Amino acid sequence: MTIRAAGCHHMAFVTNKMDETVDFYTNVLGLPLVVTLQLPPQDPFPGAVWGDLGGAKHYFFDIGNGDRIAFFEFHEELPENYAQMGAGNHLAIAVPSETALDEARQHLLANGIKIKHDLDHGFCKSIYFDDPVNGINLEFAVYTAKCTEEEPFLQDDQPVPAASRYLGDRQERFLLHFVPDGRGGMAIEKGQGSAVH
Repeated sequence: MTIRAAGCHHMAFVTNKMDETVDFYTNVLGLPLVVTLQLPPQDPFPGAVWGDLGGAKHYFFDIGNGDRIAFFEFHEELPENYAQMGAGNHLAIAVPSETALDEARQHLLANGIKIKHDLDHGFCKSIYFDDPVNGINLEFAVYTAKCTEEEPFLQDDQPVPAASRYLGDRQERFLLHFVPDGRGGMAIEKGQGSAVH
């Protein structure tokens, strides 16, 4: 069995300057902002990626062909030469379906690779693991929502100013609200009241 990779789901970096980052990627580079997340106060996936991500913003920009570049907003200071160190947070490799994600999981386990986390993020499903040779944080992921300029996945209800300016009325039209589903889980509702399934 082989893993069916489908390109780069996203490459994740960190920043202490999310507002300036959004301004650069949307206004200078012209890349659509397609996902905005406000992570809960307690790190939702401790150990999946390095750093304490509790309360962090996590934004994704479309770089074409379904690929994304993502940024976590870190609260601690980063080394001045952080970018020159080649210090990405993690690489997420896309797979074409949830079935392919399950096949990747089984393949990794059959080869003795520990799955660190198996998560449903609401807009994608992921498994996290380490490159055992180089210690790189890796992820296999499949989108479960469109995450496009026309239909972004917006969960951050207090986006940075540059994101608010860029998104305009799409912020309210596409803002998602998480509500109890009556079964112990959470359902997602769009800002204008139509449920996302």
